[in-house]
Amino acid sequence: MKRIKVDLRSDTVTTPGHAMRNAMARAEVGDDVFGEDPTVNHLEGVVAEMTGFDSAVFMPTGTMSNGVAIRALTSPGDEVICGSGSHVYLYERAQYAMLGGLQMHRIDESVSGCLPPAEVKKAVSRGIDQHFAPRTLVTLENTQNIMGGLVLPEIEIKEIADICGDSEVSVYLDGARVWHAISATGKTLREVLSVYRMVSMCFSKGLGCPVGSILVCSAEDEYKVRCLRKQHGGGMRQAGILAAACLYALEHNLPQLSRTHGYAKQLARGIARSPILKMLNPDPQTNIVIAETPEGKSENIADALADLEIGCLALSPSMLRFVTHLSLSERSVKYAADVLSVFGG
Repeated sequence: MKRIKVDLRSDTVTTPGHAMRNAMARAEVGDDVFGEDPTVNHLEGVVAEMTGFDSAVFMPTGTMSNGVAIRALTSPGDEVICGSGSHVYLYERAQYAMLGGLQMHRIDESVSGCLPPAEVKKAVSRGIDQHFAPRTLVTLENTQNIMGGLVLPEIEIKEIADICGDSEVSVYLDGARVWHAISATGKTLREVLSVYRMVSMCFSKGLGCPVGSILVCSAEDEYKVRCLRKQHGGGMRQAGILAAACLYALEHNLPQLSRTHGYAKQLARGIARSPILKMLNPDPQTNIVIAETPEGKSENIADALADLEIGCLALSPSMLRFVTHLSLSERSVKYAADVLSVFGG
């Protein structure tokens, strides 16, 4: 494996520091499947309060959170409306077909990263017909990952929520990086999440925890969510060791996220000067930078950058993703930006 000095492949590469590890070591624990882990219970209560939801359920991963939520809000044979570039469609091994008997109906995102409200309205209002699968759920993703960490516009979200409300269709948010949305806008989680039936949020990405996601829901939905978590294999035992890391991150790491947005802008300025790379989001809103390469060259360029000790991810034959995170330093980001500015010259 090549030595990576500046790892920009994902914010999942962050590692817990000594203070987070100490919090984990000191965690009071119990059996969470029996509801007896005090640290997990505390984390769930804190997040429910932060988001304005009745309940929160600690999960091992974001993919499980998404899978449990979407199954909880649908029935086998339903059709779920999602974005063509969404994580639930592209990167979850077709779990909804395999585990939930569901079909995904894709809509191309607009330049804002959101599903176009007019297209959502068309999709949910085709009428009841025995030939069609019921469309019972719309999923959004905030921030939108592969379009460059875009923060979804509030006005479009509200319009979609109103459309879905009129059609008795639920709206679910894959909020894996929604922490970045509140950091970028200055809004609270309650303000950003008020229109959704359920929301998942990851601790293992922007907040730098080794493991963890959480799904917020109503008290009415909580029992089904916990049953499905168990069915998916997510019933953890002394999970307070992990929950302690999440509590530490909420207090200490969440307030620092704006630093990663500055890193992204610095990288973007470097990439914009590259002779062969083209910026797709020259002014990143959050912590993700997307660059276009000559057709078919993204893997080769990612390998060449790895030789220079810079890690990035090829999303397609002509697209690279760079993700900034809290484990980076000013010095390492400057090194990467300087290399990228002359790369290919």
